Amino acid sequence: MNVLMTLEMAAECHPDRIAARCGERSISYAEMLRAARHAGAQIRASGCRHVGLLDINSLAAPVALYAAACAGLSYVPMNYRLTKPEIQALLERITPAWLIADPQLLEGVEVPAGFTLVDRDQFLRDALDAVGADPEAVQAEPTTVAVQLFTSGTTGAPKAAVLRHENLMSYILGTVEFGAADEHDAVLVAVPPYHIAGISAVLSSTYACRRMVQLPNFDGQAWLETCQREKVSNAFVVPTMLSRVIEYIDASGADASLPALRALAYGGGKMPAPVIERAMQLWPL
Repeated sequence: MNVLMTLEMAAECHPDRIAARCGERSISYAEMLRAARHAGAQIRASGCRHVGLLDINSLAAPVALYAAACAGLSYVPMNYRLTKPEIQALLERITPAWLIADPQLLEGVEVPAGFTLVDRDQFLRDALDAVGADPEAVQAEPTTVAVQLFTSGTTGAPKAAVLRHENLMSYILGTVEFGAADEHDAVLVAVPPYHIAGISAVLSSTYACRRMVQLPNFDGQAWLETCQREKVSNAFVVPTMLSRVIEYIDASGADASLPALRALAYGGGKMPAPVIERAMQLWPL
């Protein structure tokens, strides 16, 4: 059992349902699975051992995660907020790798030998526009590493947290009911791709068949307006995010109504009581 199962089941049961949306662009579950299979076959043929991502939230993030699973390789989303030397040091630790990146985030970084470097937009175009029969995906063993997350390195060099297919699937199967989401449900993915909450959001939303709305760059106004425009039903924030949303609302007097919102979760740190109290006043779910 591996994480690809979540997408395969969603694509089989709801092929035309929107899987992910970013700005004006969206892809269905069937399109995501097909893109992941074609990208996975190309990645596997390259001889790489990891699939890296150096990018903000976009449609490339979920496609890359599942493409890595199709290739039977580990997915390594990287912290683009690190310094250039720190990013370069992390790249050296995962060579040889297929790296999907925003070129601007690689400015000043010397990419080590052994990398296949692909522009984020080109990666999506190639995956979505691929022709021919869908390639067969590698059936990775449950004990195979599915995701490798590097810590921030605040207490030394970043450390690698290894998440195996069996670890992730145990969490998903134990907490999410398959296909439980209504076709109009949407989750706002505002945490960056390299955050564990970003990984779990992709996997759990896919298994629930819930539309993922990707927020490329977080700020309080963008979060609120995206929730309203996309009729977001579920959202996850870290404490600083919720604080900034509330600060924006209170300072601007903006309309804070979120009639579609049913669940707002937080984690990653201690939430100040005044922030929780103000959030409950704004959104008495």
